[in-house]
Amino acid sequence: MGTADLVLKSTAVFTGDGSQPFKGGVAIADGRILTCGDDRHLAPFVGPSTDVRDYGDQLIMPGLIDSHTHFAQGAMTTDPDFCVNLIDCTSFEQCMERVVAFAAAHPDNEWILGVQIIQFQWEIPEMPTARMIDEYISDRPVFLQQVDMHTYSANTCAMERVGVTRDTPDPSGGRILHDADGNPTGVFSNNAAVFFLSPVYNPPLDRARESFGKTVRRANSFGITSVGAVHPTFVSLDNPYEVFADMSRKGEFPLRVFTYTDLFDLETKTPDEVREKYSFPGTTIEWRGFKEFIDGVCSDHTAWMLEPYANAPETCGEPAEKPERVRAGILKACELGYPVRIHAIGDHSIRFVLDCFEEAERLYGKKGLRHCIEHNETIQPEDLPRYARLGISPAMQPWHMLLDMADLAKDAAVGPERAALSWPLHSLLASGANVHLGSDFPVVGIEPMEEVYGAVYRMLEDGSNPDGWFPAERITMAEALRAYTYGSAYAMGLDDRLGTLSAGKTADVCVLDHNLFTCSPSEVLATQASLTVLGGRIVFEA
Repeated sequence: MGTADLVLKSTAVFTGDGSQPFKGGVAIADGRILTCGDDRHLAPFVGPSTDVRDYGDQLIMPGLIDSHTHFAQGAMTTDPDFCVNLIDCTSFEQCMERVVAFAAAHPDNEWILGVQIIQFQWEIPEMPTARMIDEYISDRPVFLQQVDMHTYSANTCAMERVGVTRDTPDPSGGRILHDADGNPTGVFSNNAAVFFLSPVYNPPLDRARESFGKTVRRANSFGITSVGAVHPTFVSLDNPYEVFADMSRKGEFPLRVFTYTDLFDLETKTPDEVREKYSFPGTTIEWRGFKEFIDGVCSDHTAWMLEPYANAPETCGEPAEKPERVRAGILKACELGYPVRIHAIGDHSIRFVLDCFEEAERLYGKKGLRHCIEHNETIQPEDLPRYARLGISPAMQPWHMLLDMADLAKDAAVGPERAALSWPLHSLLASGANVHLGSDFPVVGIEPMEEVYGAVYRMLEDGSNPDGWFPAERITMAEALRAYTYGSAYAMGLDDRLGTLSAGKTADVCVLDHNLFTCSPSEVLATQASLTVLGGRIVFEA
């Protein structure tokens, strides 16, 4: 029996399963977990050279796994010299004042980029037109992103820069909005952002590497050791994962990234060709499967619903991609034996995607593939049991719920009956589904405690609705942390090596500076890591 390189001890150890932490610790050697238990279990592994650290009542747990990010774009949009964050602007005028100030402070930036607009906080809750933006800035291209990244605005200069005119056709899965005269208004939805993303997200490689490195270190400071990076990347780099891998080889990227690339690649490429492009042996970057999206979000009526919107009765929304194309992609991936993740928010989208997976099972049998549906914001009760029955893991991002909760955007869009079906975390868990948590960074920040807080309390950060929003859908702290560790690992087919503090698994561990099981809601939000360990190596220490 060998001795441990590192032993972490505390009165609060959460293994990634169970309902409560216990007094004990975890022993680590050669990048793996030797044991996790009380002092009696740890003692045989402590030798004269073992580094033993006692963290009092701080929480020791598996490294957090953010199951859904767009990590490359997130790194850029959290760089304050690359863009300006507008999430707290309560009016269009305040938004543009901040954009003008950013433009003045960054005269060499080719594009003026504003991110995370919540237009529902404005008196007129609509994304601005080109004409409105032109009144503030007309001589430099301006591109603005709504927080959910399904609606965008550009000024006239930006449209001229990329060649959008009244004759430009809508791209597949996107819409260019036009005025009564047929001219583009400067508002774009879903895939119509394609005209702008490549030129906007095109920093020099050294600048991109700098942003990636900063963001990895920030993730580590929250206890994050792994992320799922899902299509699309939203950046112009042909393969940002190759940059991640190069940094990993050089010891500059202490984070595991599990990638899910474009499902529609299977229309023109073989799986071997896809794997070859995204295979980086000897690094922390690993390809896991395919991802696509089928709709947008409820608040701006781009999610595909079974019934019309309460505040827009003329529409049920519409698919962002041709449903038959998505269906064909899912069936082909399933036939070939690869897991698929599909963004589906509206109840029509969710039912359609579940139908596709059910058809695939009927055609090709149960293959044990770890399929996921992303977001799952509105689910009809009769569809809840289908997740567990089909082996579909729902990916949830609770801070999205709080964004809509603040201005009742979801309630207004779908009405009270369907609002009660929104973000059904408890119902999904009770049905037997493997719920996993993440952020959808950079739609919101990468801070995991925001997601945990949303899942457990379902109340606004200021505590103004202490009873919570549909509180029957709250989940326990243990359930939330399990979903952020084991749940994510299982969803991505990694549960044999990650997600719990089990003997033999890879030693990805974090120590959080609060015991989340005993602290107040405000303390949950303030929690960060005291220590983060990746494969037995300390990568962050407060």
